Amino acid sequence: MILNMWVRLCLGFVFAGSLLAQIQMNVEQLKEFVRSSISMGHTTDKQLAAGVRQIQLTEKLTDAAIIDLQTVAVGPKTVEALKALRDQTASMKPPAHETPAAAGGDEAPQVAPKPPTAPPPSPARQEEILQSIKDYAENYTKKLPNFFCVEVTRQFVDPNGAANYRNAGTILAKLGYNDGQSQYKVYSINGKLVDTTMEQVKTGGATSTGEFYHLMQTIFDPVSETDFHWDHWAKLRDRRMAIYNYFIDSAHSIWYLEDKNSDQRIKTAYKGLIYADPSTGEIDRITFEAVDLPKSFPINKTSEVLDYDLVTIQGQPFVLPLSAKLWMKSGRESSKNEIEFRMFRKFEADSFIKYDLDPNAPPPLSENKGDEPPPTSAEPSKSSEPAKPADATPAAKKPSPWDLPTLPPPPPPK
Repeated sequence: MILNMWVRLCLGFVFAGSLLAQIQMNVEQLKEFVRSSISMGHTTDKQLAAGVRQIQLTEKLTDAAIIDLQTVAVGPKTVEALKALRDQTASMKPPAHETPAAAGGDEAPQVAPKPPTAPPPSPARQEEILQSIKDYAENYTKKLPNFFCVEVTRQFVDPNGAANYRNAGTILAKLGYNDGQSQYKVYSINGKLVDTTMEQVKTGGATSTGEFYHLMQTIFDPVSETDFHWDHWAKLRDRRMAIYNYFIDSAHSIWYLEDKNSDQRIKTAYKGLIYADPSTGEIDRITFEAVDLPKSFPINKTSEVLDYDLVTIQGQPFVLPLSAKLWMKSGRESSKNEIEFRMFRKFEADSFIKYDLDPNAPPPLSENKGDEPPPTSAEPSKSSEPAKPADATPAAKKPSPWDLPTLPPPPPPK
């Protein structure tokens, strides 16, 4: 994977309280601000708390929202700043999407107790689960069907560090997988047909490649000499997960960061988390964070979250990447990419080359359920299995946000 970033904007992202004017936000913008700051790792708990204290909310901050943010490991000073915001907004209306129960109704807000942390499994069980995850990763590509899909990359740039991202471009690429070989070609930029590669795209935002299966492949490749350790139990999309952290040093890494402005390119060490079903080893989320970047290198921070879920291809379910989020910071500019893999179809002879795709991007997928508090039991039930894919949606039924749009028919032969 090569992560690229165009460095163009120069407005500041400063946390010092004395230098910041109050910024108005709604609750969702506050959440995005906190999560982005944690993901990027470019601020301490004290600095983030100072930034939160400079925010003026336009709606009520509830205890449910604070608990949700605690799942991304905010520090105690930031939690106190969030509670102060909660008290300041107690008389305001809650966000429209929160139910009266979630928002606390007309009653005074009360802090819910932090859920107890589940004890880790025994060392022997940790090794057993990790081995099942390694076996799953080793055999992952062997079980993939031949297919092609559309990768949608929506780019956003944040010029002021206040989670006010502006649109920087939309890129569509054909991604094909056939007998263990992948094909990748950008065919649309901002609704205009093109024929190029992701490395050559110049839209003003960050670009990346390799999310689809190379990330998993390289993490579990023995030549990477990856260092794995147990981390914690958690829930992801209503399923209990075993979480392991990992680290790969730069000597064994194949991942590069490239700054297009200066033509500088470095190989980077990286770390992250693996979310997996402890009974099957199925991997449902991988996080990535570049570490030990040289201070002289223009890109300061980069991190990514890649989510897998069930996709149906010709009536058969497969666990494939569905979405990813990439954050980057270069100098004083922040960038965010929202990536989706859509329109999965069986790969047939010449289909990747001849099939004509719509240059317009499909509407975004709805947000997945994020991480939930760790389970209280020591280990998830052995019966935890992925939900079975739904049958075709009847006309009278409201369509699922996960239903994939159909491709337009191929053009008639000339």
